Amino acid sequence: MEKPDNPGTISKRRLRLGDYLMKSGLIDEKTLANALEIQKVQKKRIGQILIDMGAAADADIAKALAQQLKIPFVRLKDVQIPQEIISLVPAEVAENYLLMPIREINKNLVVAMANPLEIYAIDDLRFITRMPISIVVSPQGDILGAINKYYPKNDLEVDFAMRPGLDEGIEIIQTHEEEEQEIHDLTKMTSLPPIVRFTNSVLADAIKLKASDIHIEPQKNNTVLRYRIDGIMREVMETDKHVHASVVSRIKIISNMDISVRRKPQDGRSQVRYEGRAYDLRVSTIPTSYGEKVTIRILDQNSGGMTLDALGFSPQELSRLLSAITRPQGIVLVTGPTGSGKSSTLYACLKKLNSHEVNIITVEDPVEYEIQGINQVQIHPAAGITFASGLRSILRQDPDIVMVGEIRDSETAEIAFQAAQTGHLVLSTLHTNDAPSAVTRLMDLGVQPFLISSALLAVVGQRLVRKICTNCKAEDPSAAALVDKLPSYITRDRKITPWKGKGCESCQYTGYTGRIGIYEIMNMTTYLKDLLVPGVASQTIAKGAAREGYRPLSLDGIDKALTGITTIEEVFRVAPPEEEPFSSSQTFSKEDETLQETLPETESRPSVGSVRPTKVLVTDDSELVLRLMRNILETEGYLVLTAVNGEEALKIAVKEKPDLIVTDVMMPIMDGISLTKKLKSNLTTRYIPVIILTSKDEVDSEVAGIEAGADDYITKPVNPKRLMARIRRLIARPAIAQI
Repeated sequence: MEKPDNPGTISKRRLRLGDYLMKSGLIDEKTLANALEIQKVQKKRIGQILIDMGAAADADIAKALAQQLKIPFVRLKDVQIPQEIISLVPAEVAENYLLMPIREINKNLVVAMANPLEIYAIDDLRFITRMPISIVVSPQGDILGAINKYYPKNDLEVDFAMRPGLDEGIEIIQTHEEEEQEIHDLTKMTSLPPIVRFTNSVLADAIKLKASDIHIEPQKNNTVLRYRIDGIMREVMETDKHVHASVVSRIKIISNMDISVRRKPQDGRSQVRYEGRAYDLRVSTIPTSYGEKVTIRILDQNSGGMTLDALGFSPQELSRLLSAITRPQGIVLVTGPTGSGKSSTLYACLKKLNSHEVNIITVEDPVEYEIQGINQVQIHPAAGITFASGLRSILRQDPDIVMVGEIRDSETAEIAFQAAQTGHLVLSTLHTNDAPSAVTRLMDLGVQPFLISSALLAVVGQRLVRKICTNCKAEDPSAAALVDKLPSYITRDRKITPWKGKGCESCQYTGYTGRIGIYEIMNMTTYLKDLLVPGVASQTIAKGAAREGYRPLSLDGIDKALTGITTIEEVFRVAPPEEEPFSSSQTFSKEDETLQETLPETESRPSVGSVRPTKVLVTDDSELVLRLMRNILETEGYLVLTAVNGEEALKIAVKEKPDLIVTDVMMPIMDGISLTKKLKSNLTTRYIPVIILTSKDEVDSEVAGIEAGADDYITKPVNPKRLMARIRRLIARPAIAQI
């Protein structure tokens, strides 16, 4: 029989904290499993997670550990600890391990710990103190209170007063700026017309360009504005660093956030109206090295009304989906990574099913779009509303159809499948790479194969690809080589015409505008249900699904590329077909294997903090003028870009974002006045200074240029000194001055 451990000592053979709490009856297996799932994301101690979940109080955890480990339980609130005992253990050790030295008994140091199972903490204490260690258990709150009481922060003013002369020989050359401005002054700044107009113009421009997110990022010397458009991050502009705090505070005010809090993340929300449409804004701030970063998610309320027909399903796949969601009971899952359009698919399904004859309830995080006639519940963990608890509650509301925003844990999965077996149609999402992997993921979450077999109706896998801009769509002869290298099962018996977008003003010269889904649907047939045994591989399920008509989403993407909806490059970026699906007889040539290497590289951009030379764009249809201007500017160290007409200049300006533009008035295709108007109407180029070149006595051209938004004008022939003086003045001018 194994002897019990001596009080105050911990055996390294013991179980983990969660196991001891289960043995004591304080928590059950499901609660521990949920806490461990949360720990994978939050990276907190398991005890803290259980406290946050409300599963146990810190005092109960400490008492349970004391009982299981047979060591003393001590409350520290009334314990007076001598300073000589405190000095034995450094503050960082106490804080890192959540422990507190409290007394010395028989040359043993008695230490209170929130988790006495941390063996390495005890080993470190022995090494640091050179003393034997005896352990007692105290609640986490008691230890944190004692740390704050006995390890006070150093008073820097007193500390340096005792050490005169430490600051001699150093001079601060950076202009001092108060880190914390008075709240009254900051609020006043946010109401200044330039700040209000700039913030409004950013929101309006992002909505106009159909951006899903706005990122306002502080850098060392400037602030960078970026949009996420069609899933791709796009840098829009750089502006002066001194406006960053005011712009962030303005956004906080309209989002009902606290502008005085700068060192903690905050979340807020707002709503704006643009051209008669309402948009919800979900705002998040987080402190960084150079200031607060702001991210704004833009949600178009009308997007929640999209129909299944508009999402991009092929007729065959749409028929397979409709056959699943029109069943009276069962579960339909939508899989894919974050940002793949899963929520839009679920909302479209709900809209299809919504009628006066059914009761539909959703539990979401958050409620992205409001749908008339549907009861929508938003999860609130602090109030005890999680996906699992919310789903359990709404099942008592007599629903016919239930939508769960996401199956994240085993508890939610279990309840969802129980609901699907008891007369409810359940729709939800799952994070897996493809439809067949959803089955193995469910088994990993603890759902038994027989439950999956009896309740799962279908799994939809999806991604979003960018659509070719219809204004500049053209055949792409350069992609013919890529088509030739596609596996034969894709190109067999079909005429291939690759397409691309050449790039135009309406698509911001990207060649793409908007996105469409590519899909795969795996219906659970009798044959597939027979394959569901414990430990089955997703590849086995995929092979069986292929026999039943399942097509991987890469095939749907290639179909859309070959019909001119998207490009082959875009499909390969999102969902490349690596091999012929599920055929043991398929062989590939070396050309097929190197297909991925032949694809053009994804367009990249330099780091937002990278240093680049000052760029000047010169636009003129005269080769002589271009050569003259290039010589003048390159002699002064500028990087010179050139264009021969306004249309070409606009394209270069949007892509390259020069620091200044010099343009002639009279040019083919697009003149300088029209170019200036377009530059000033686009936020990406609005704050780029523009100098117009005019001939002598062209007063009308000067007036038209200034009215169009030009910042200056110079008459021909150009005087180099005058030109450089004007250029230096405009480049040095803060952009915010013109807002």
